Order: sequence, then C-alpha cells, then structure tokens
Amino acid sequence: MPYLCCLPGLLCGIAACVTDLRRRTVPRRLIMAGIATQLLACALLAWIAGDPSAPLRACTGLMCGAGVQLALALIRPGALGFGDVTASALVGCVVGVFGPVPFTRWWLLMGICGLLWLAVWPRYAKRRPGVDARAPFVPVVVAAGLLAVLSTVAD
Repeated sequence: MPYLCCLPGLLCGIAACVTDLRRRTVPRRLIMAGIATQLLACALLAWIAGDPSAPLRACTGLMCGAGVQLALALIRPGALGFGDVTASALVGCVVGVFGPVPFTRWWLLMGICGLLWLAVWPRYAKRRPGVDARAPFVPVVVAAGLLAVLSTVAD
C-alpha cells in the first residue's frame, strides 16, 4: 500500500488549490508543511515496507518538478508564478516516490489537463463577476499528480 504514503502531499495540494482558486496565492508555509510531511511519510514507508530508496525518489521528484517548472517560468516571465513552481515541487515529491514513469506521466497529464483548463476557465470567468480572468494553474498541477498516482495504482 505505498500509494497511501502520498496522502499528506495530496491533501496539502488540494488546500493549495483552494487558496489559488480563491485568492490567486499559494501559501509557502502550506507547501513547506506538505513537503515536510510527505518526506516524513516516505521515510515511514522506507522503514515499514523495506523500501530504502523511497525518500531518495521523493527528493528527486521534488527537485526535478521544481527545476523544470522554474526553468519554464524563467524562459517566459509572467507565464507562471512562483506558487506554480512550489506546487510542482510538492506534487513532484508525491509522484516521484513511484519512479520515473509516473513522473513522466504526470508531466504529460499536466499538459493535457492544462490545455483543457485553458479552454474552460475563460468561459467560467466570464459568467462570474469578480472572478479573475487569469487561469490558476495549481489545480492543474495537483489534478495531474492525482491522476498519475491513480494510474500507477491501476497498473
């Protein structure tokens, strides 16, 4: 049941989605708490299940997720915010536990979900007065991570 170890990170990711949707901010303390509890859950998985590389895979996913997203944010300034980068670090830590194939699947799903989100969000924002027209991307990052974990469990 190694998929249960991803719950702390995904729950913090869902909380970050709510704040991103409501206020367009991603609390760094929430993300840091999510990463800390996720790494603790990975250490517990390593101890209980006898998988000593789980925390290392989680740290690798964290660094790769944040690194790629930061590179994309620096290539085109203004397209992504730092909250998107930190959310990618959290979800990368979650998905990274399962290895490189689910991590790659997460990025592919993030692209597909992002395109769908960009098609749907402007229509939603037009119908609701006072809703920011800029699309929040943390829900896309977290939803793609959840789908990647669920697809791993189904394999």
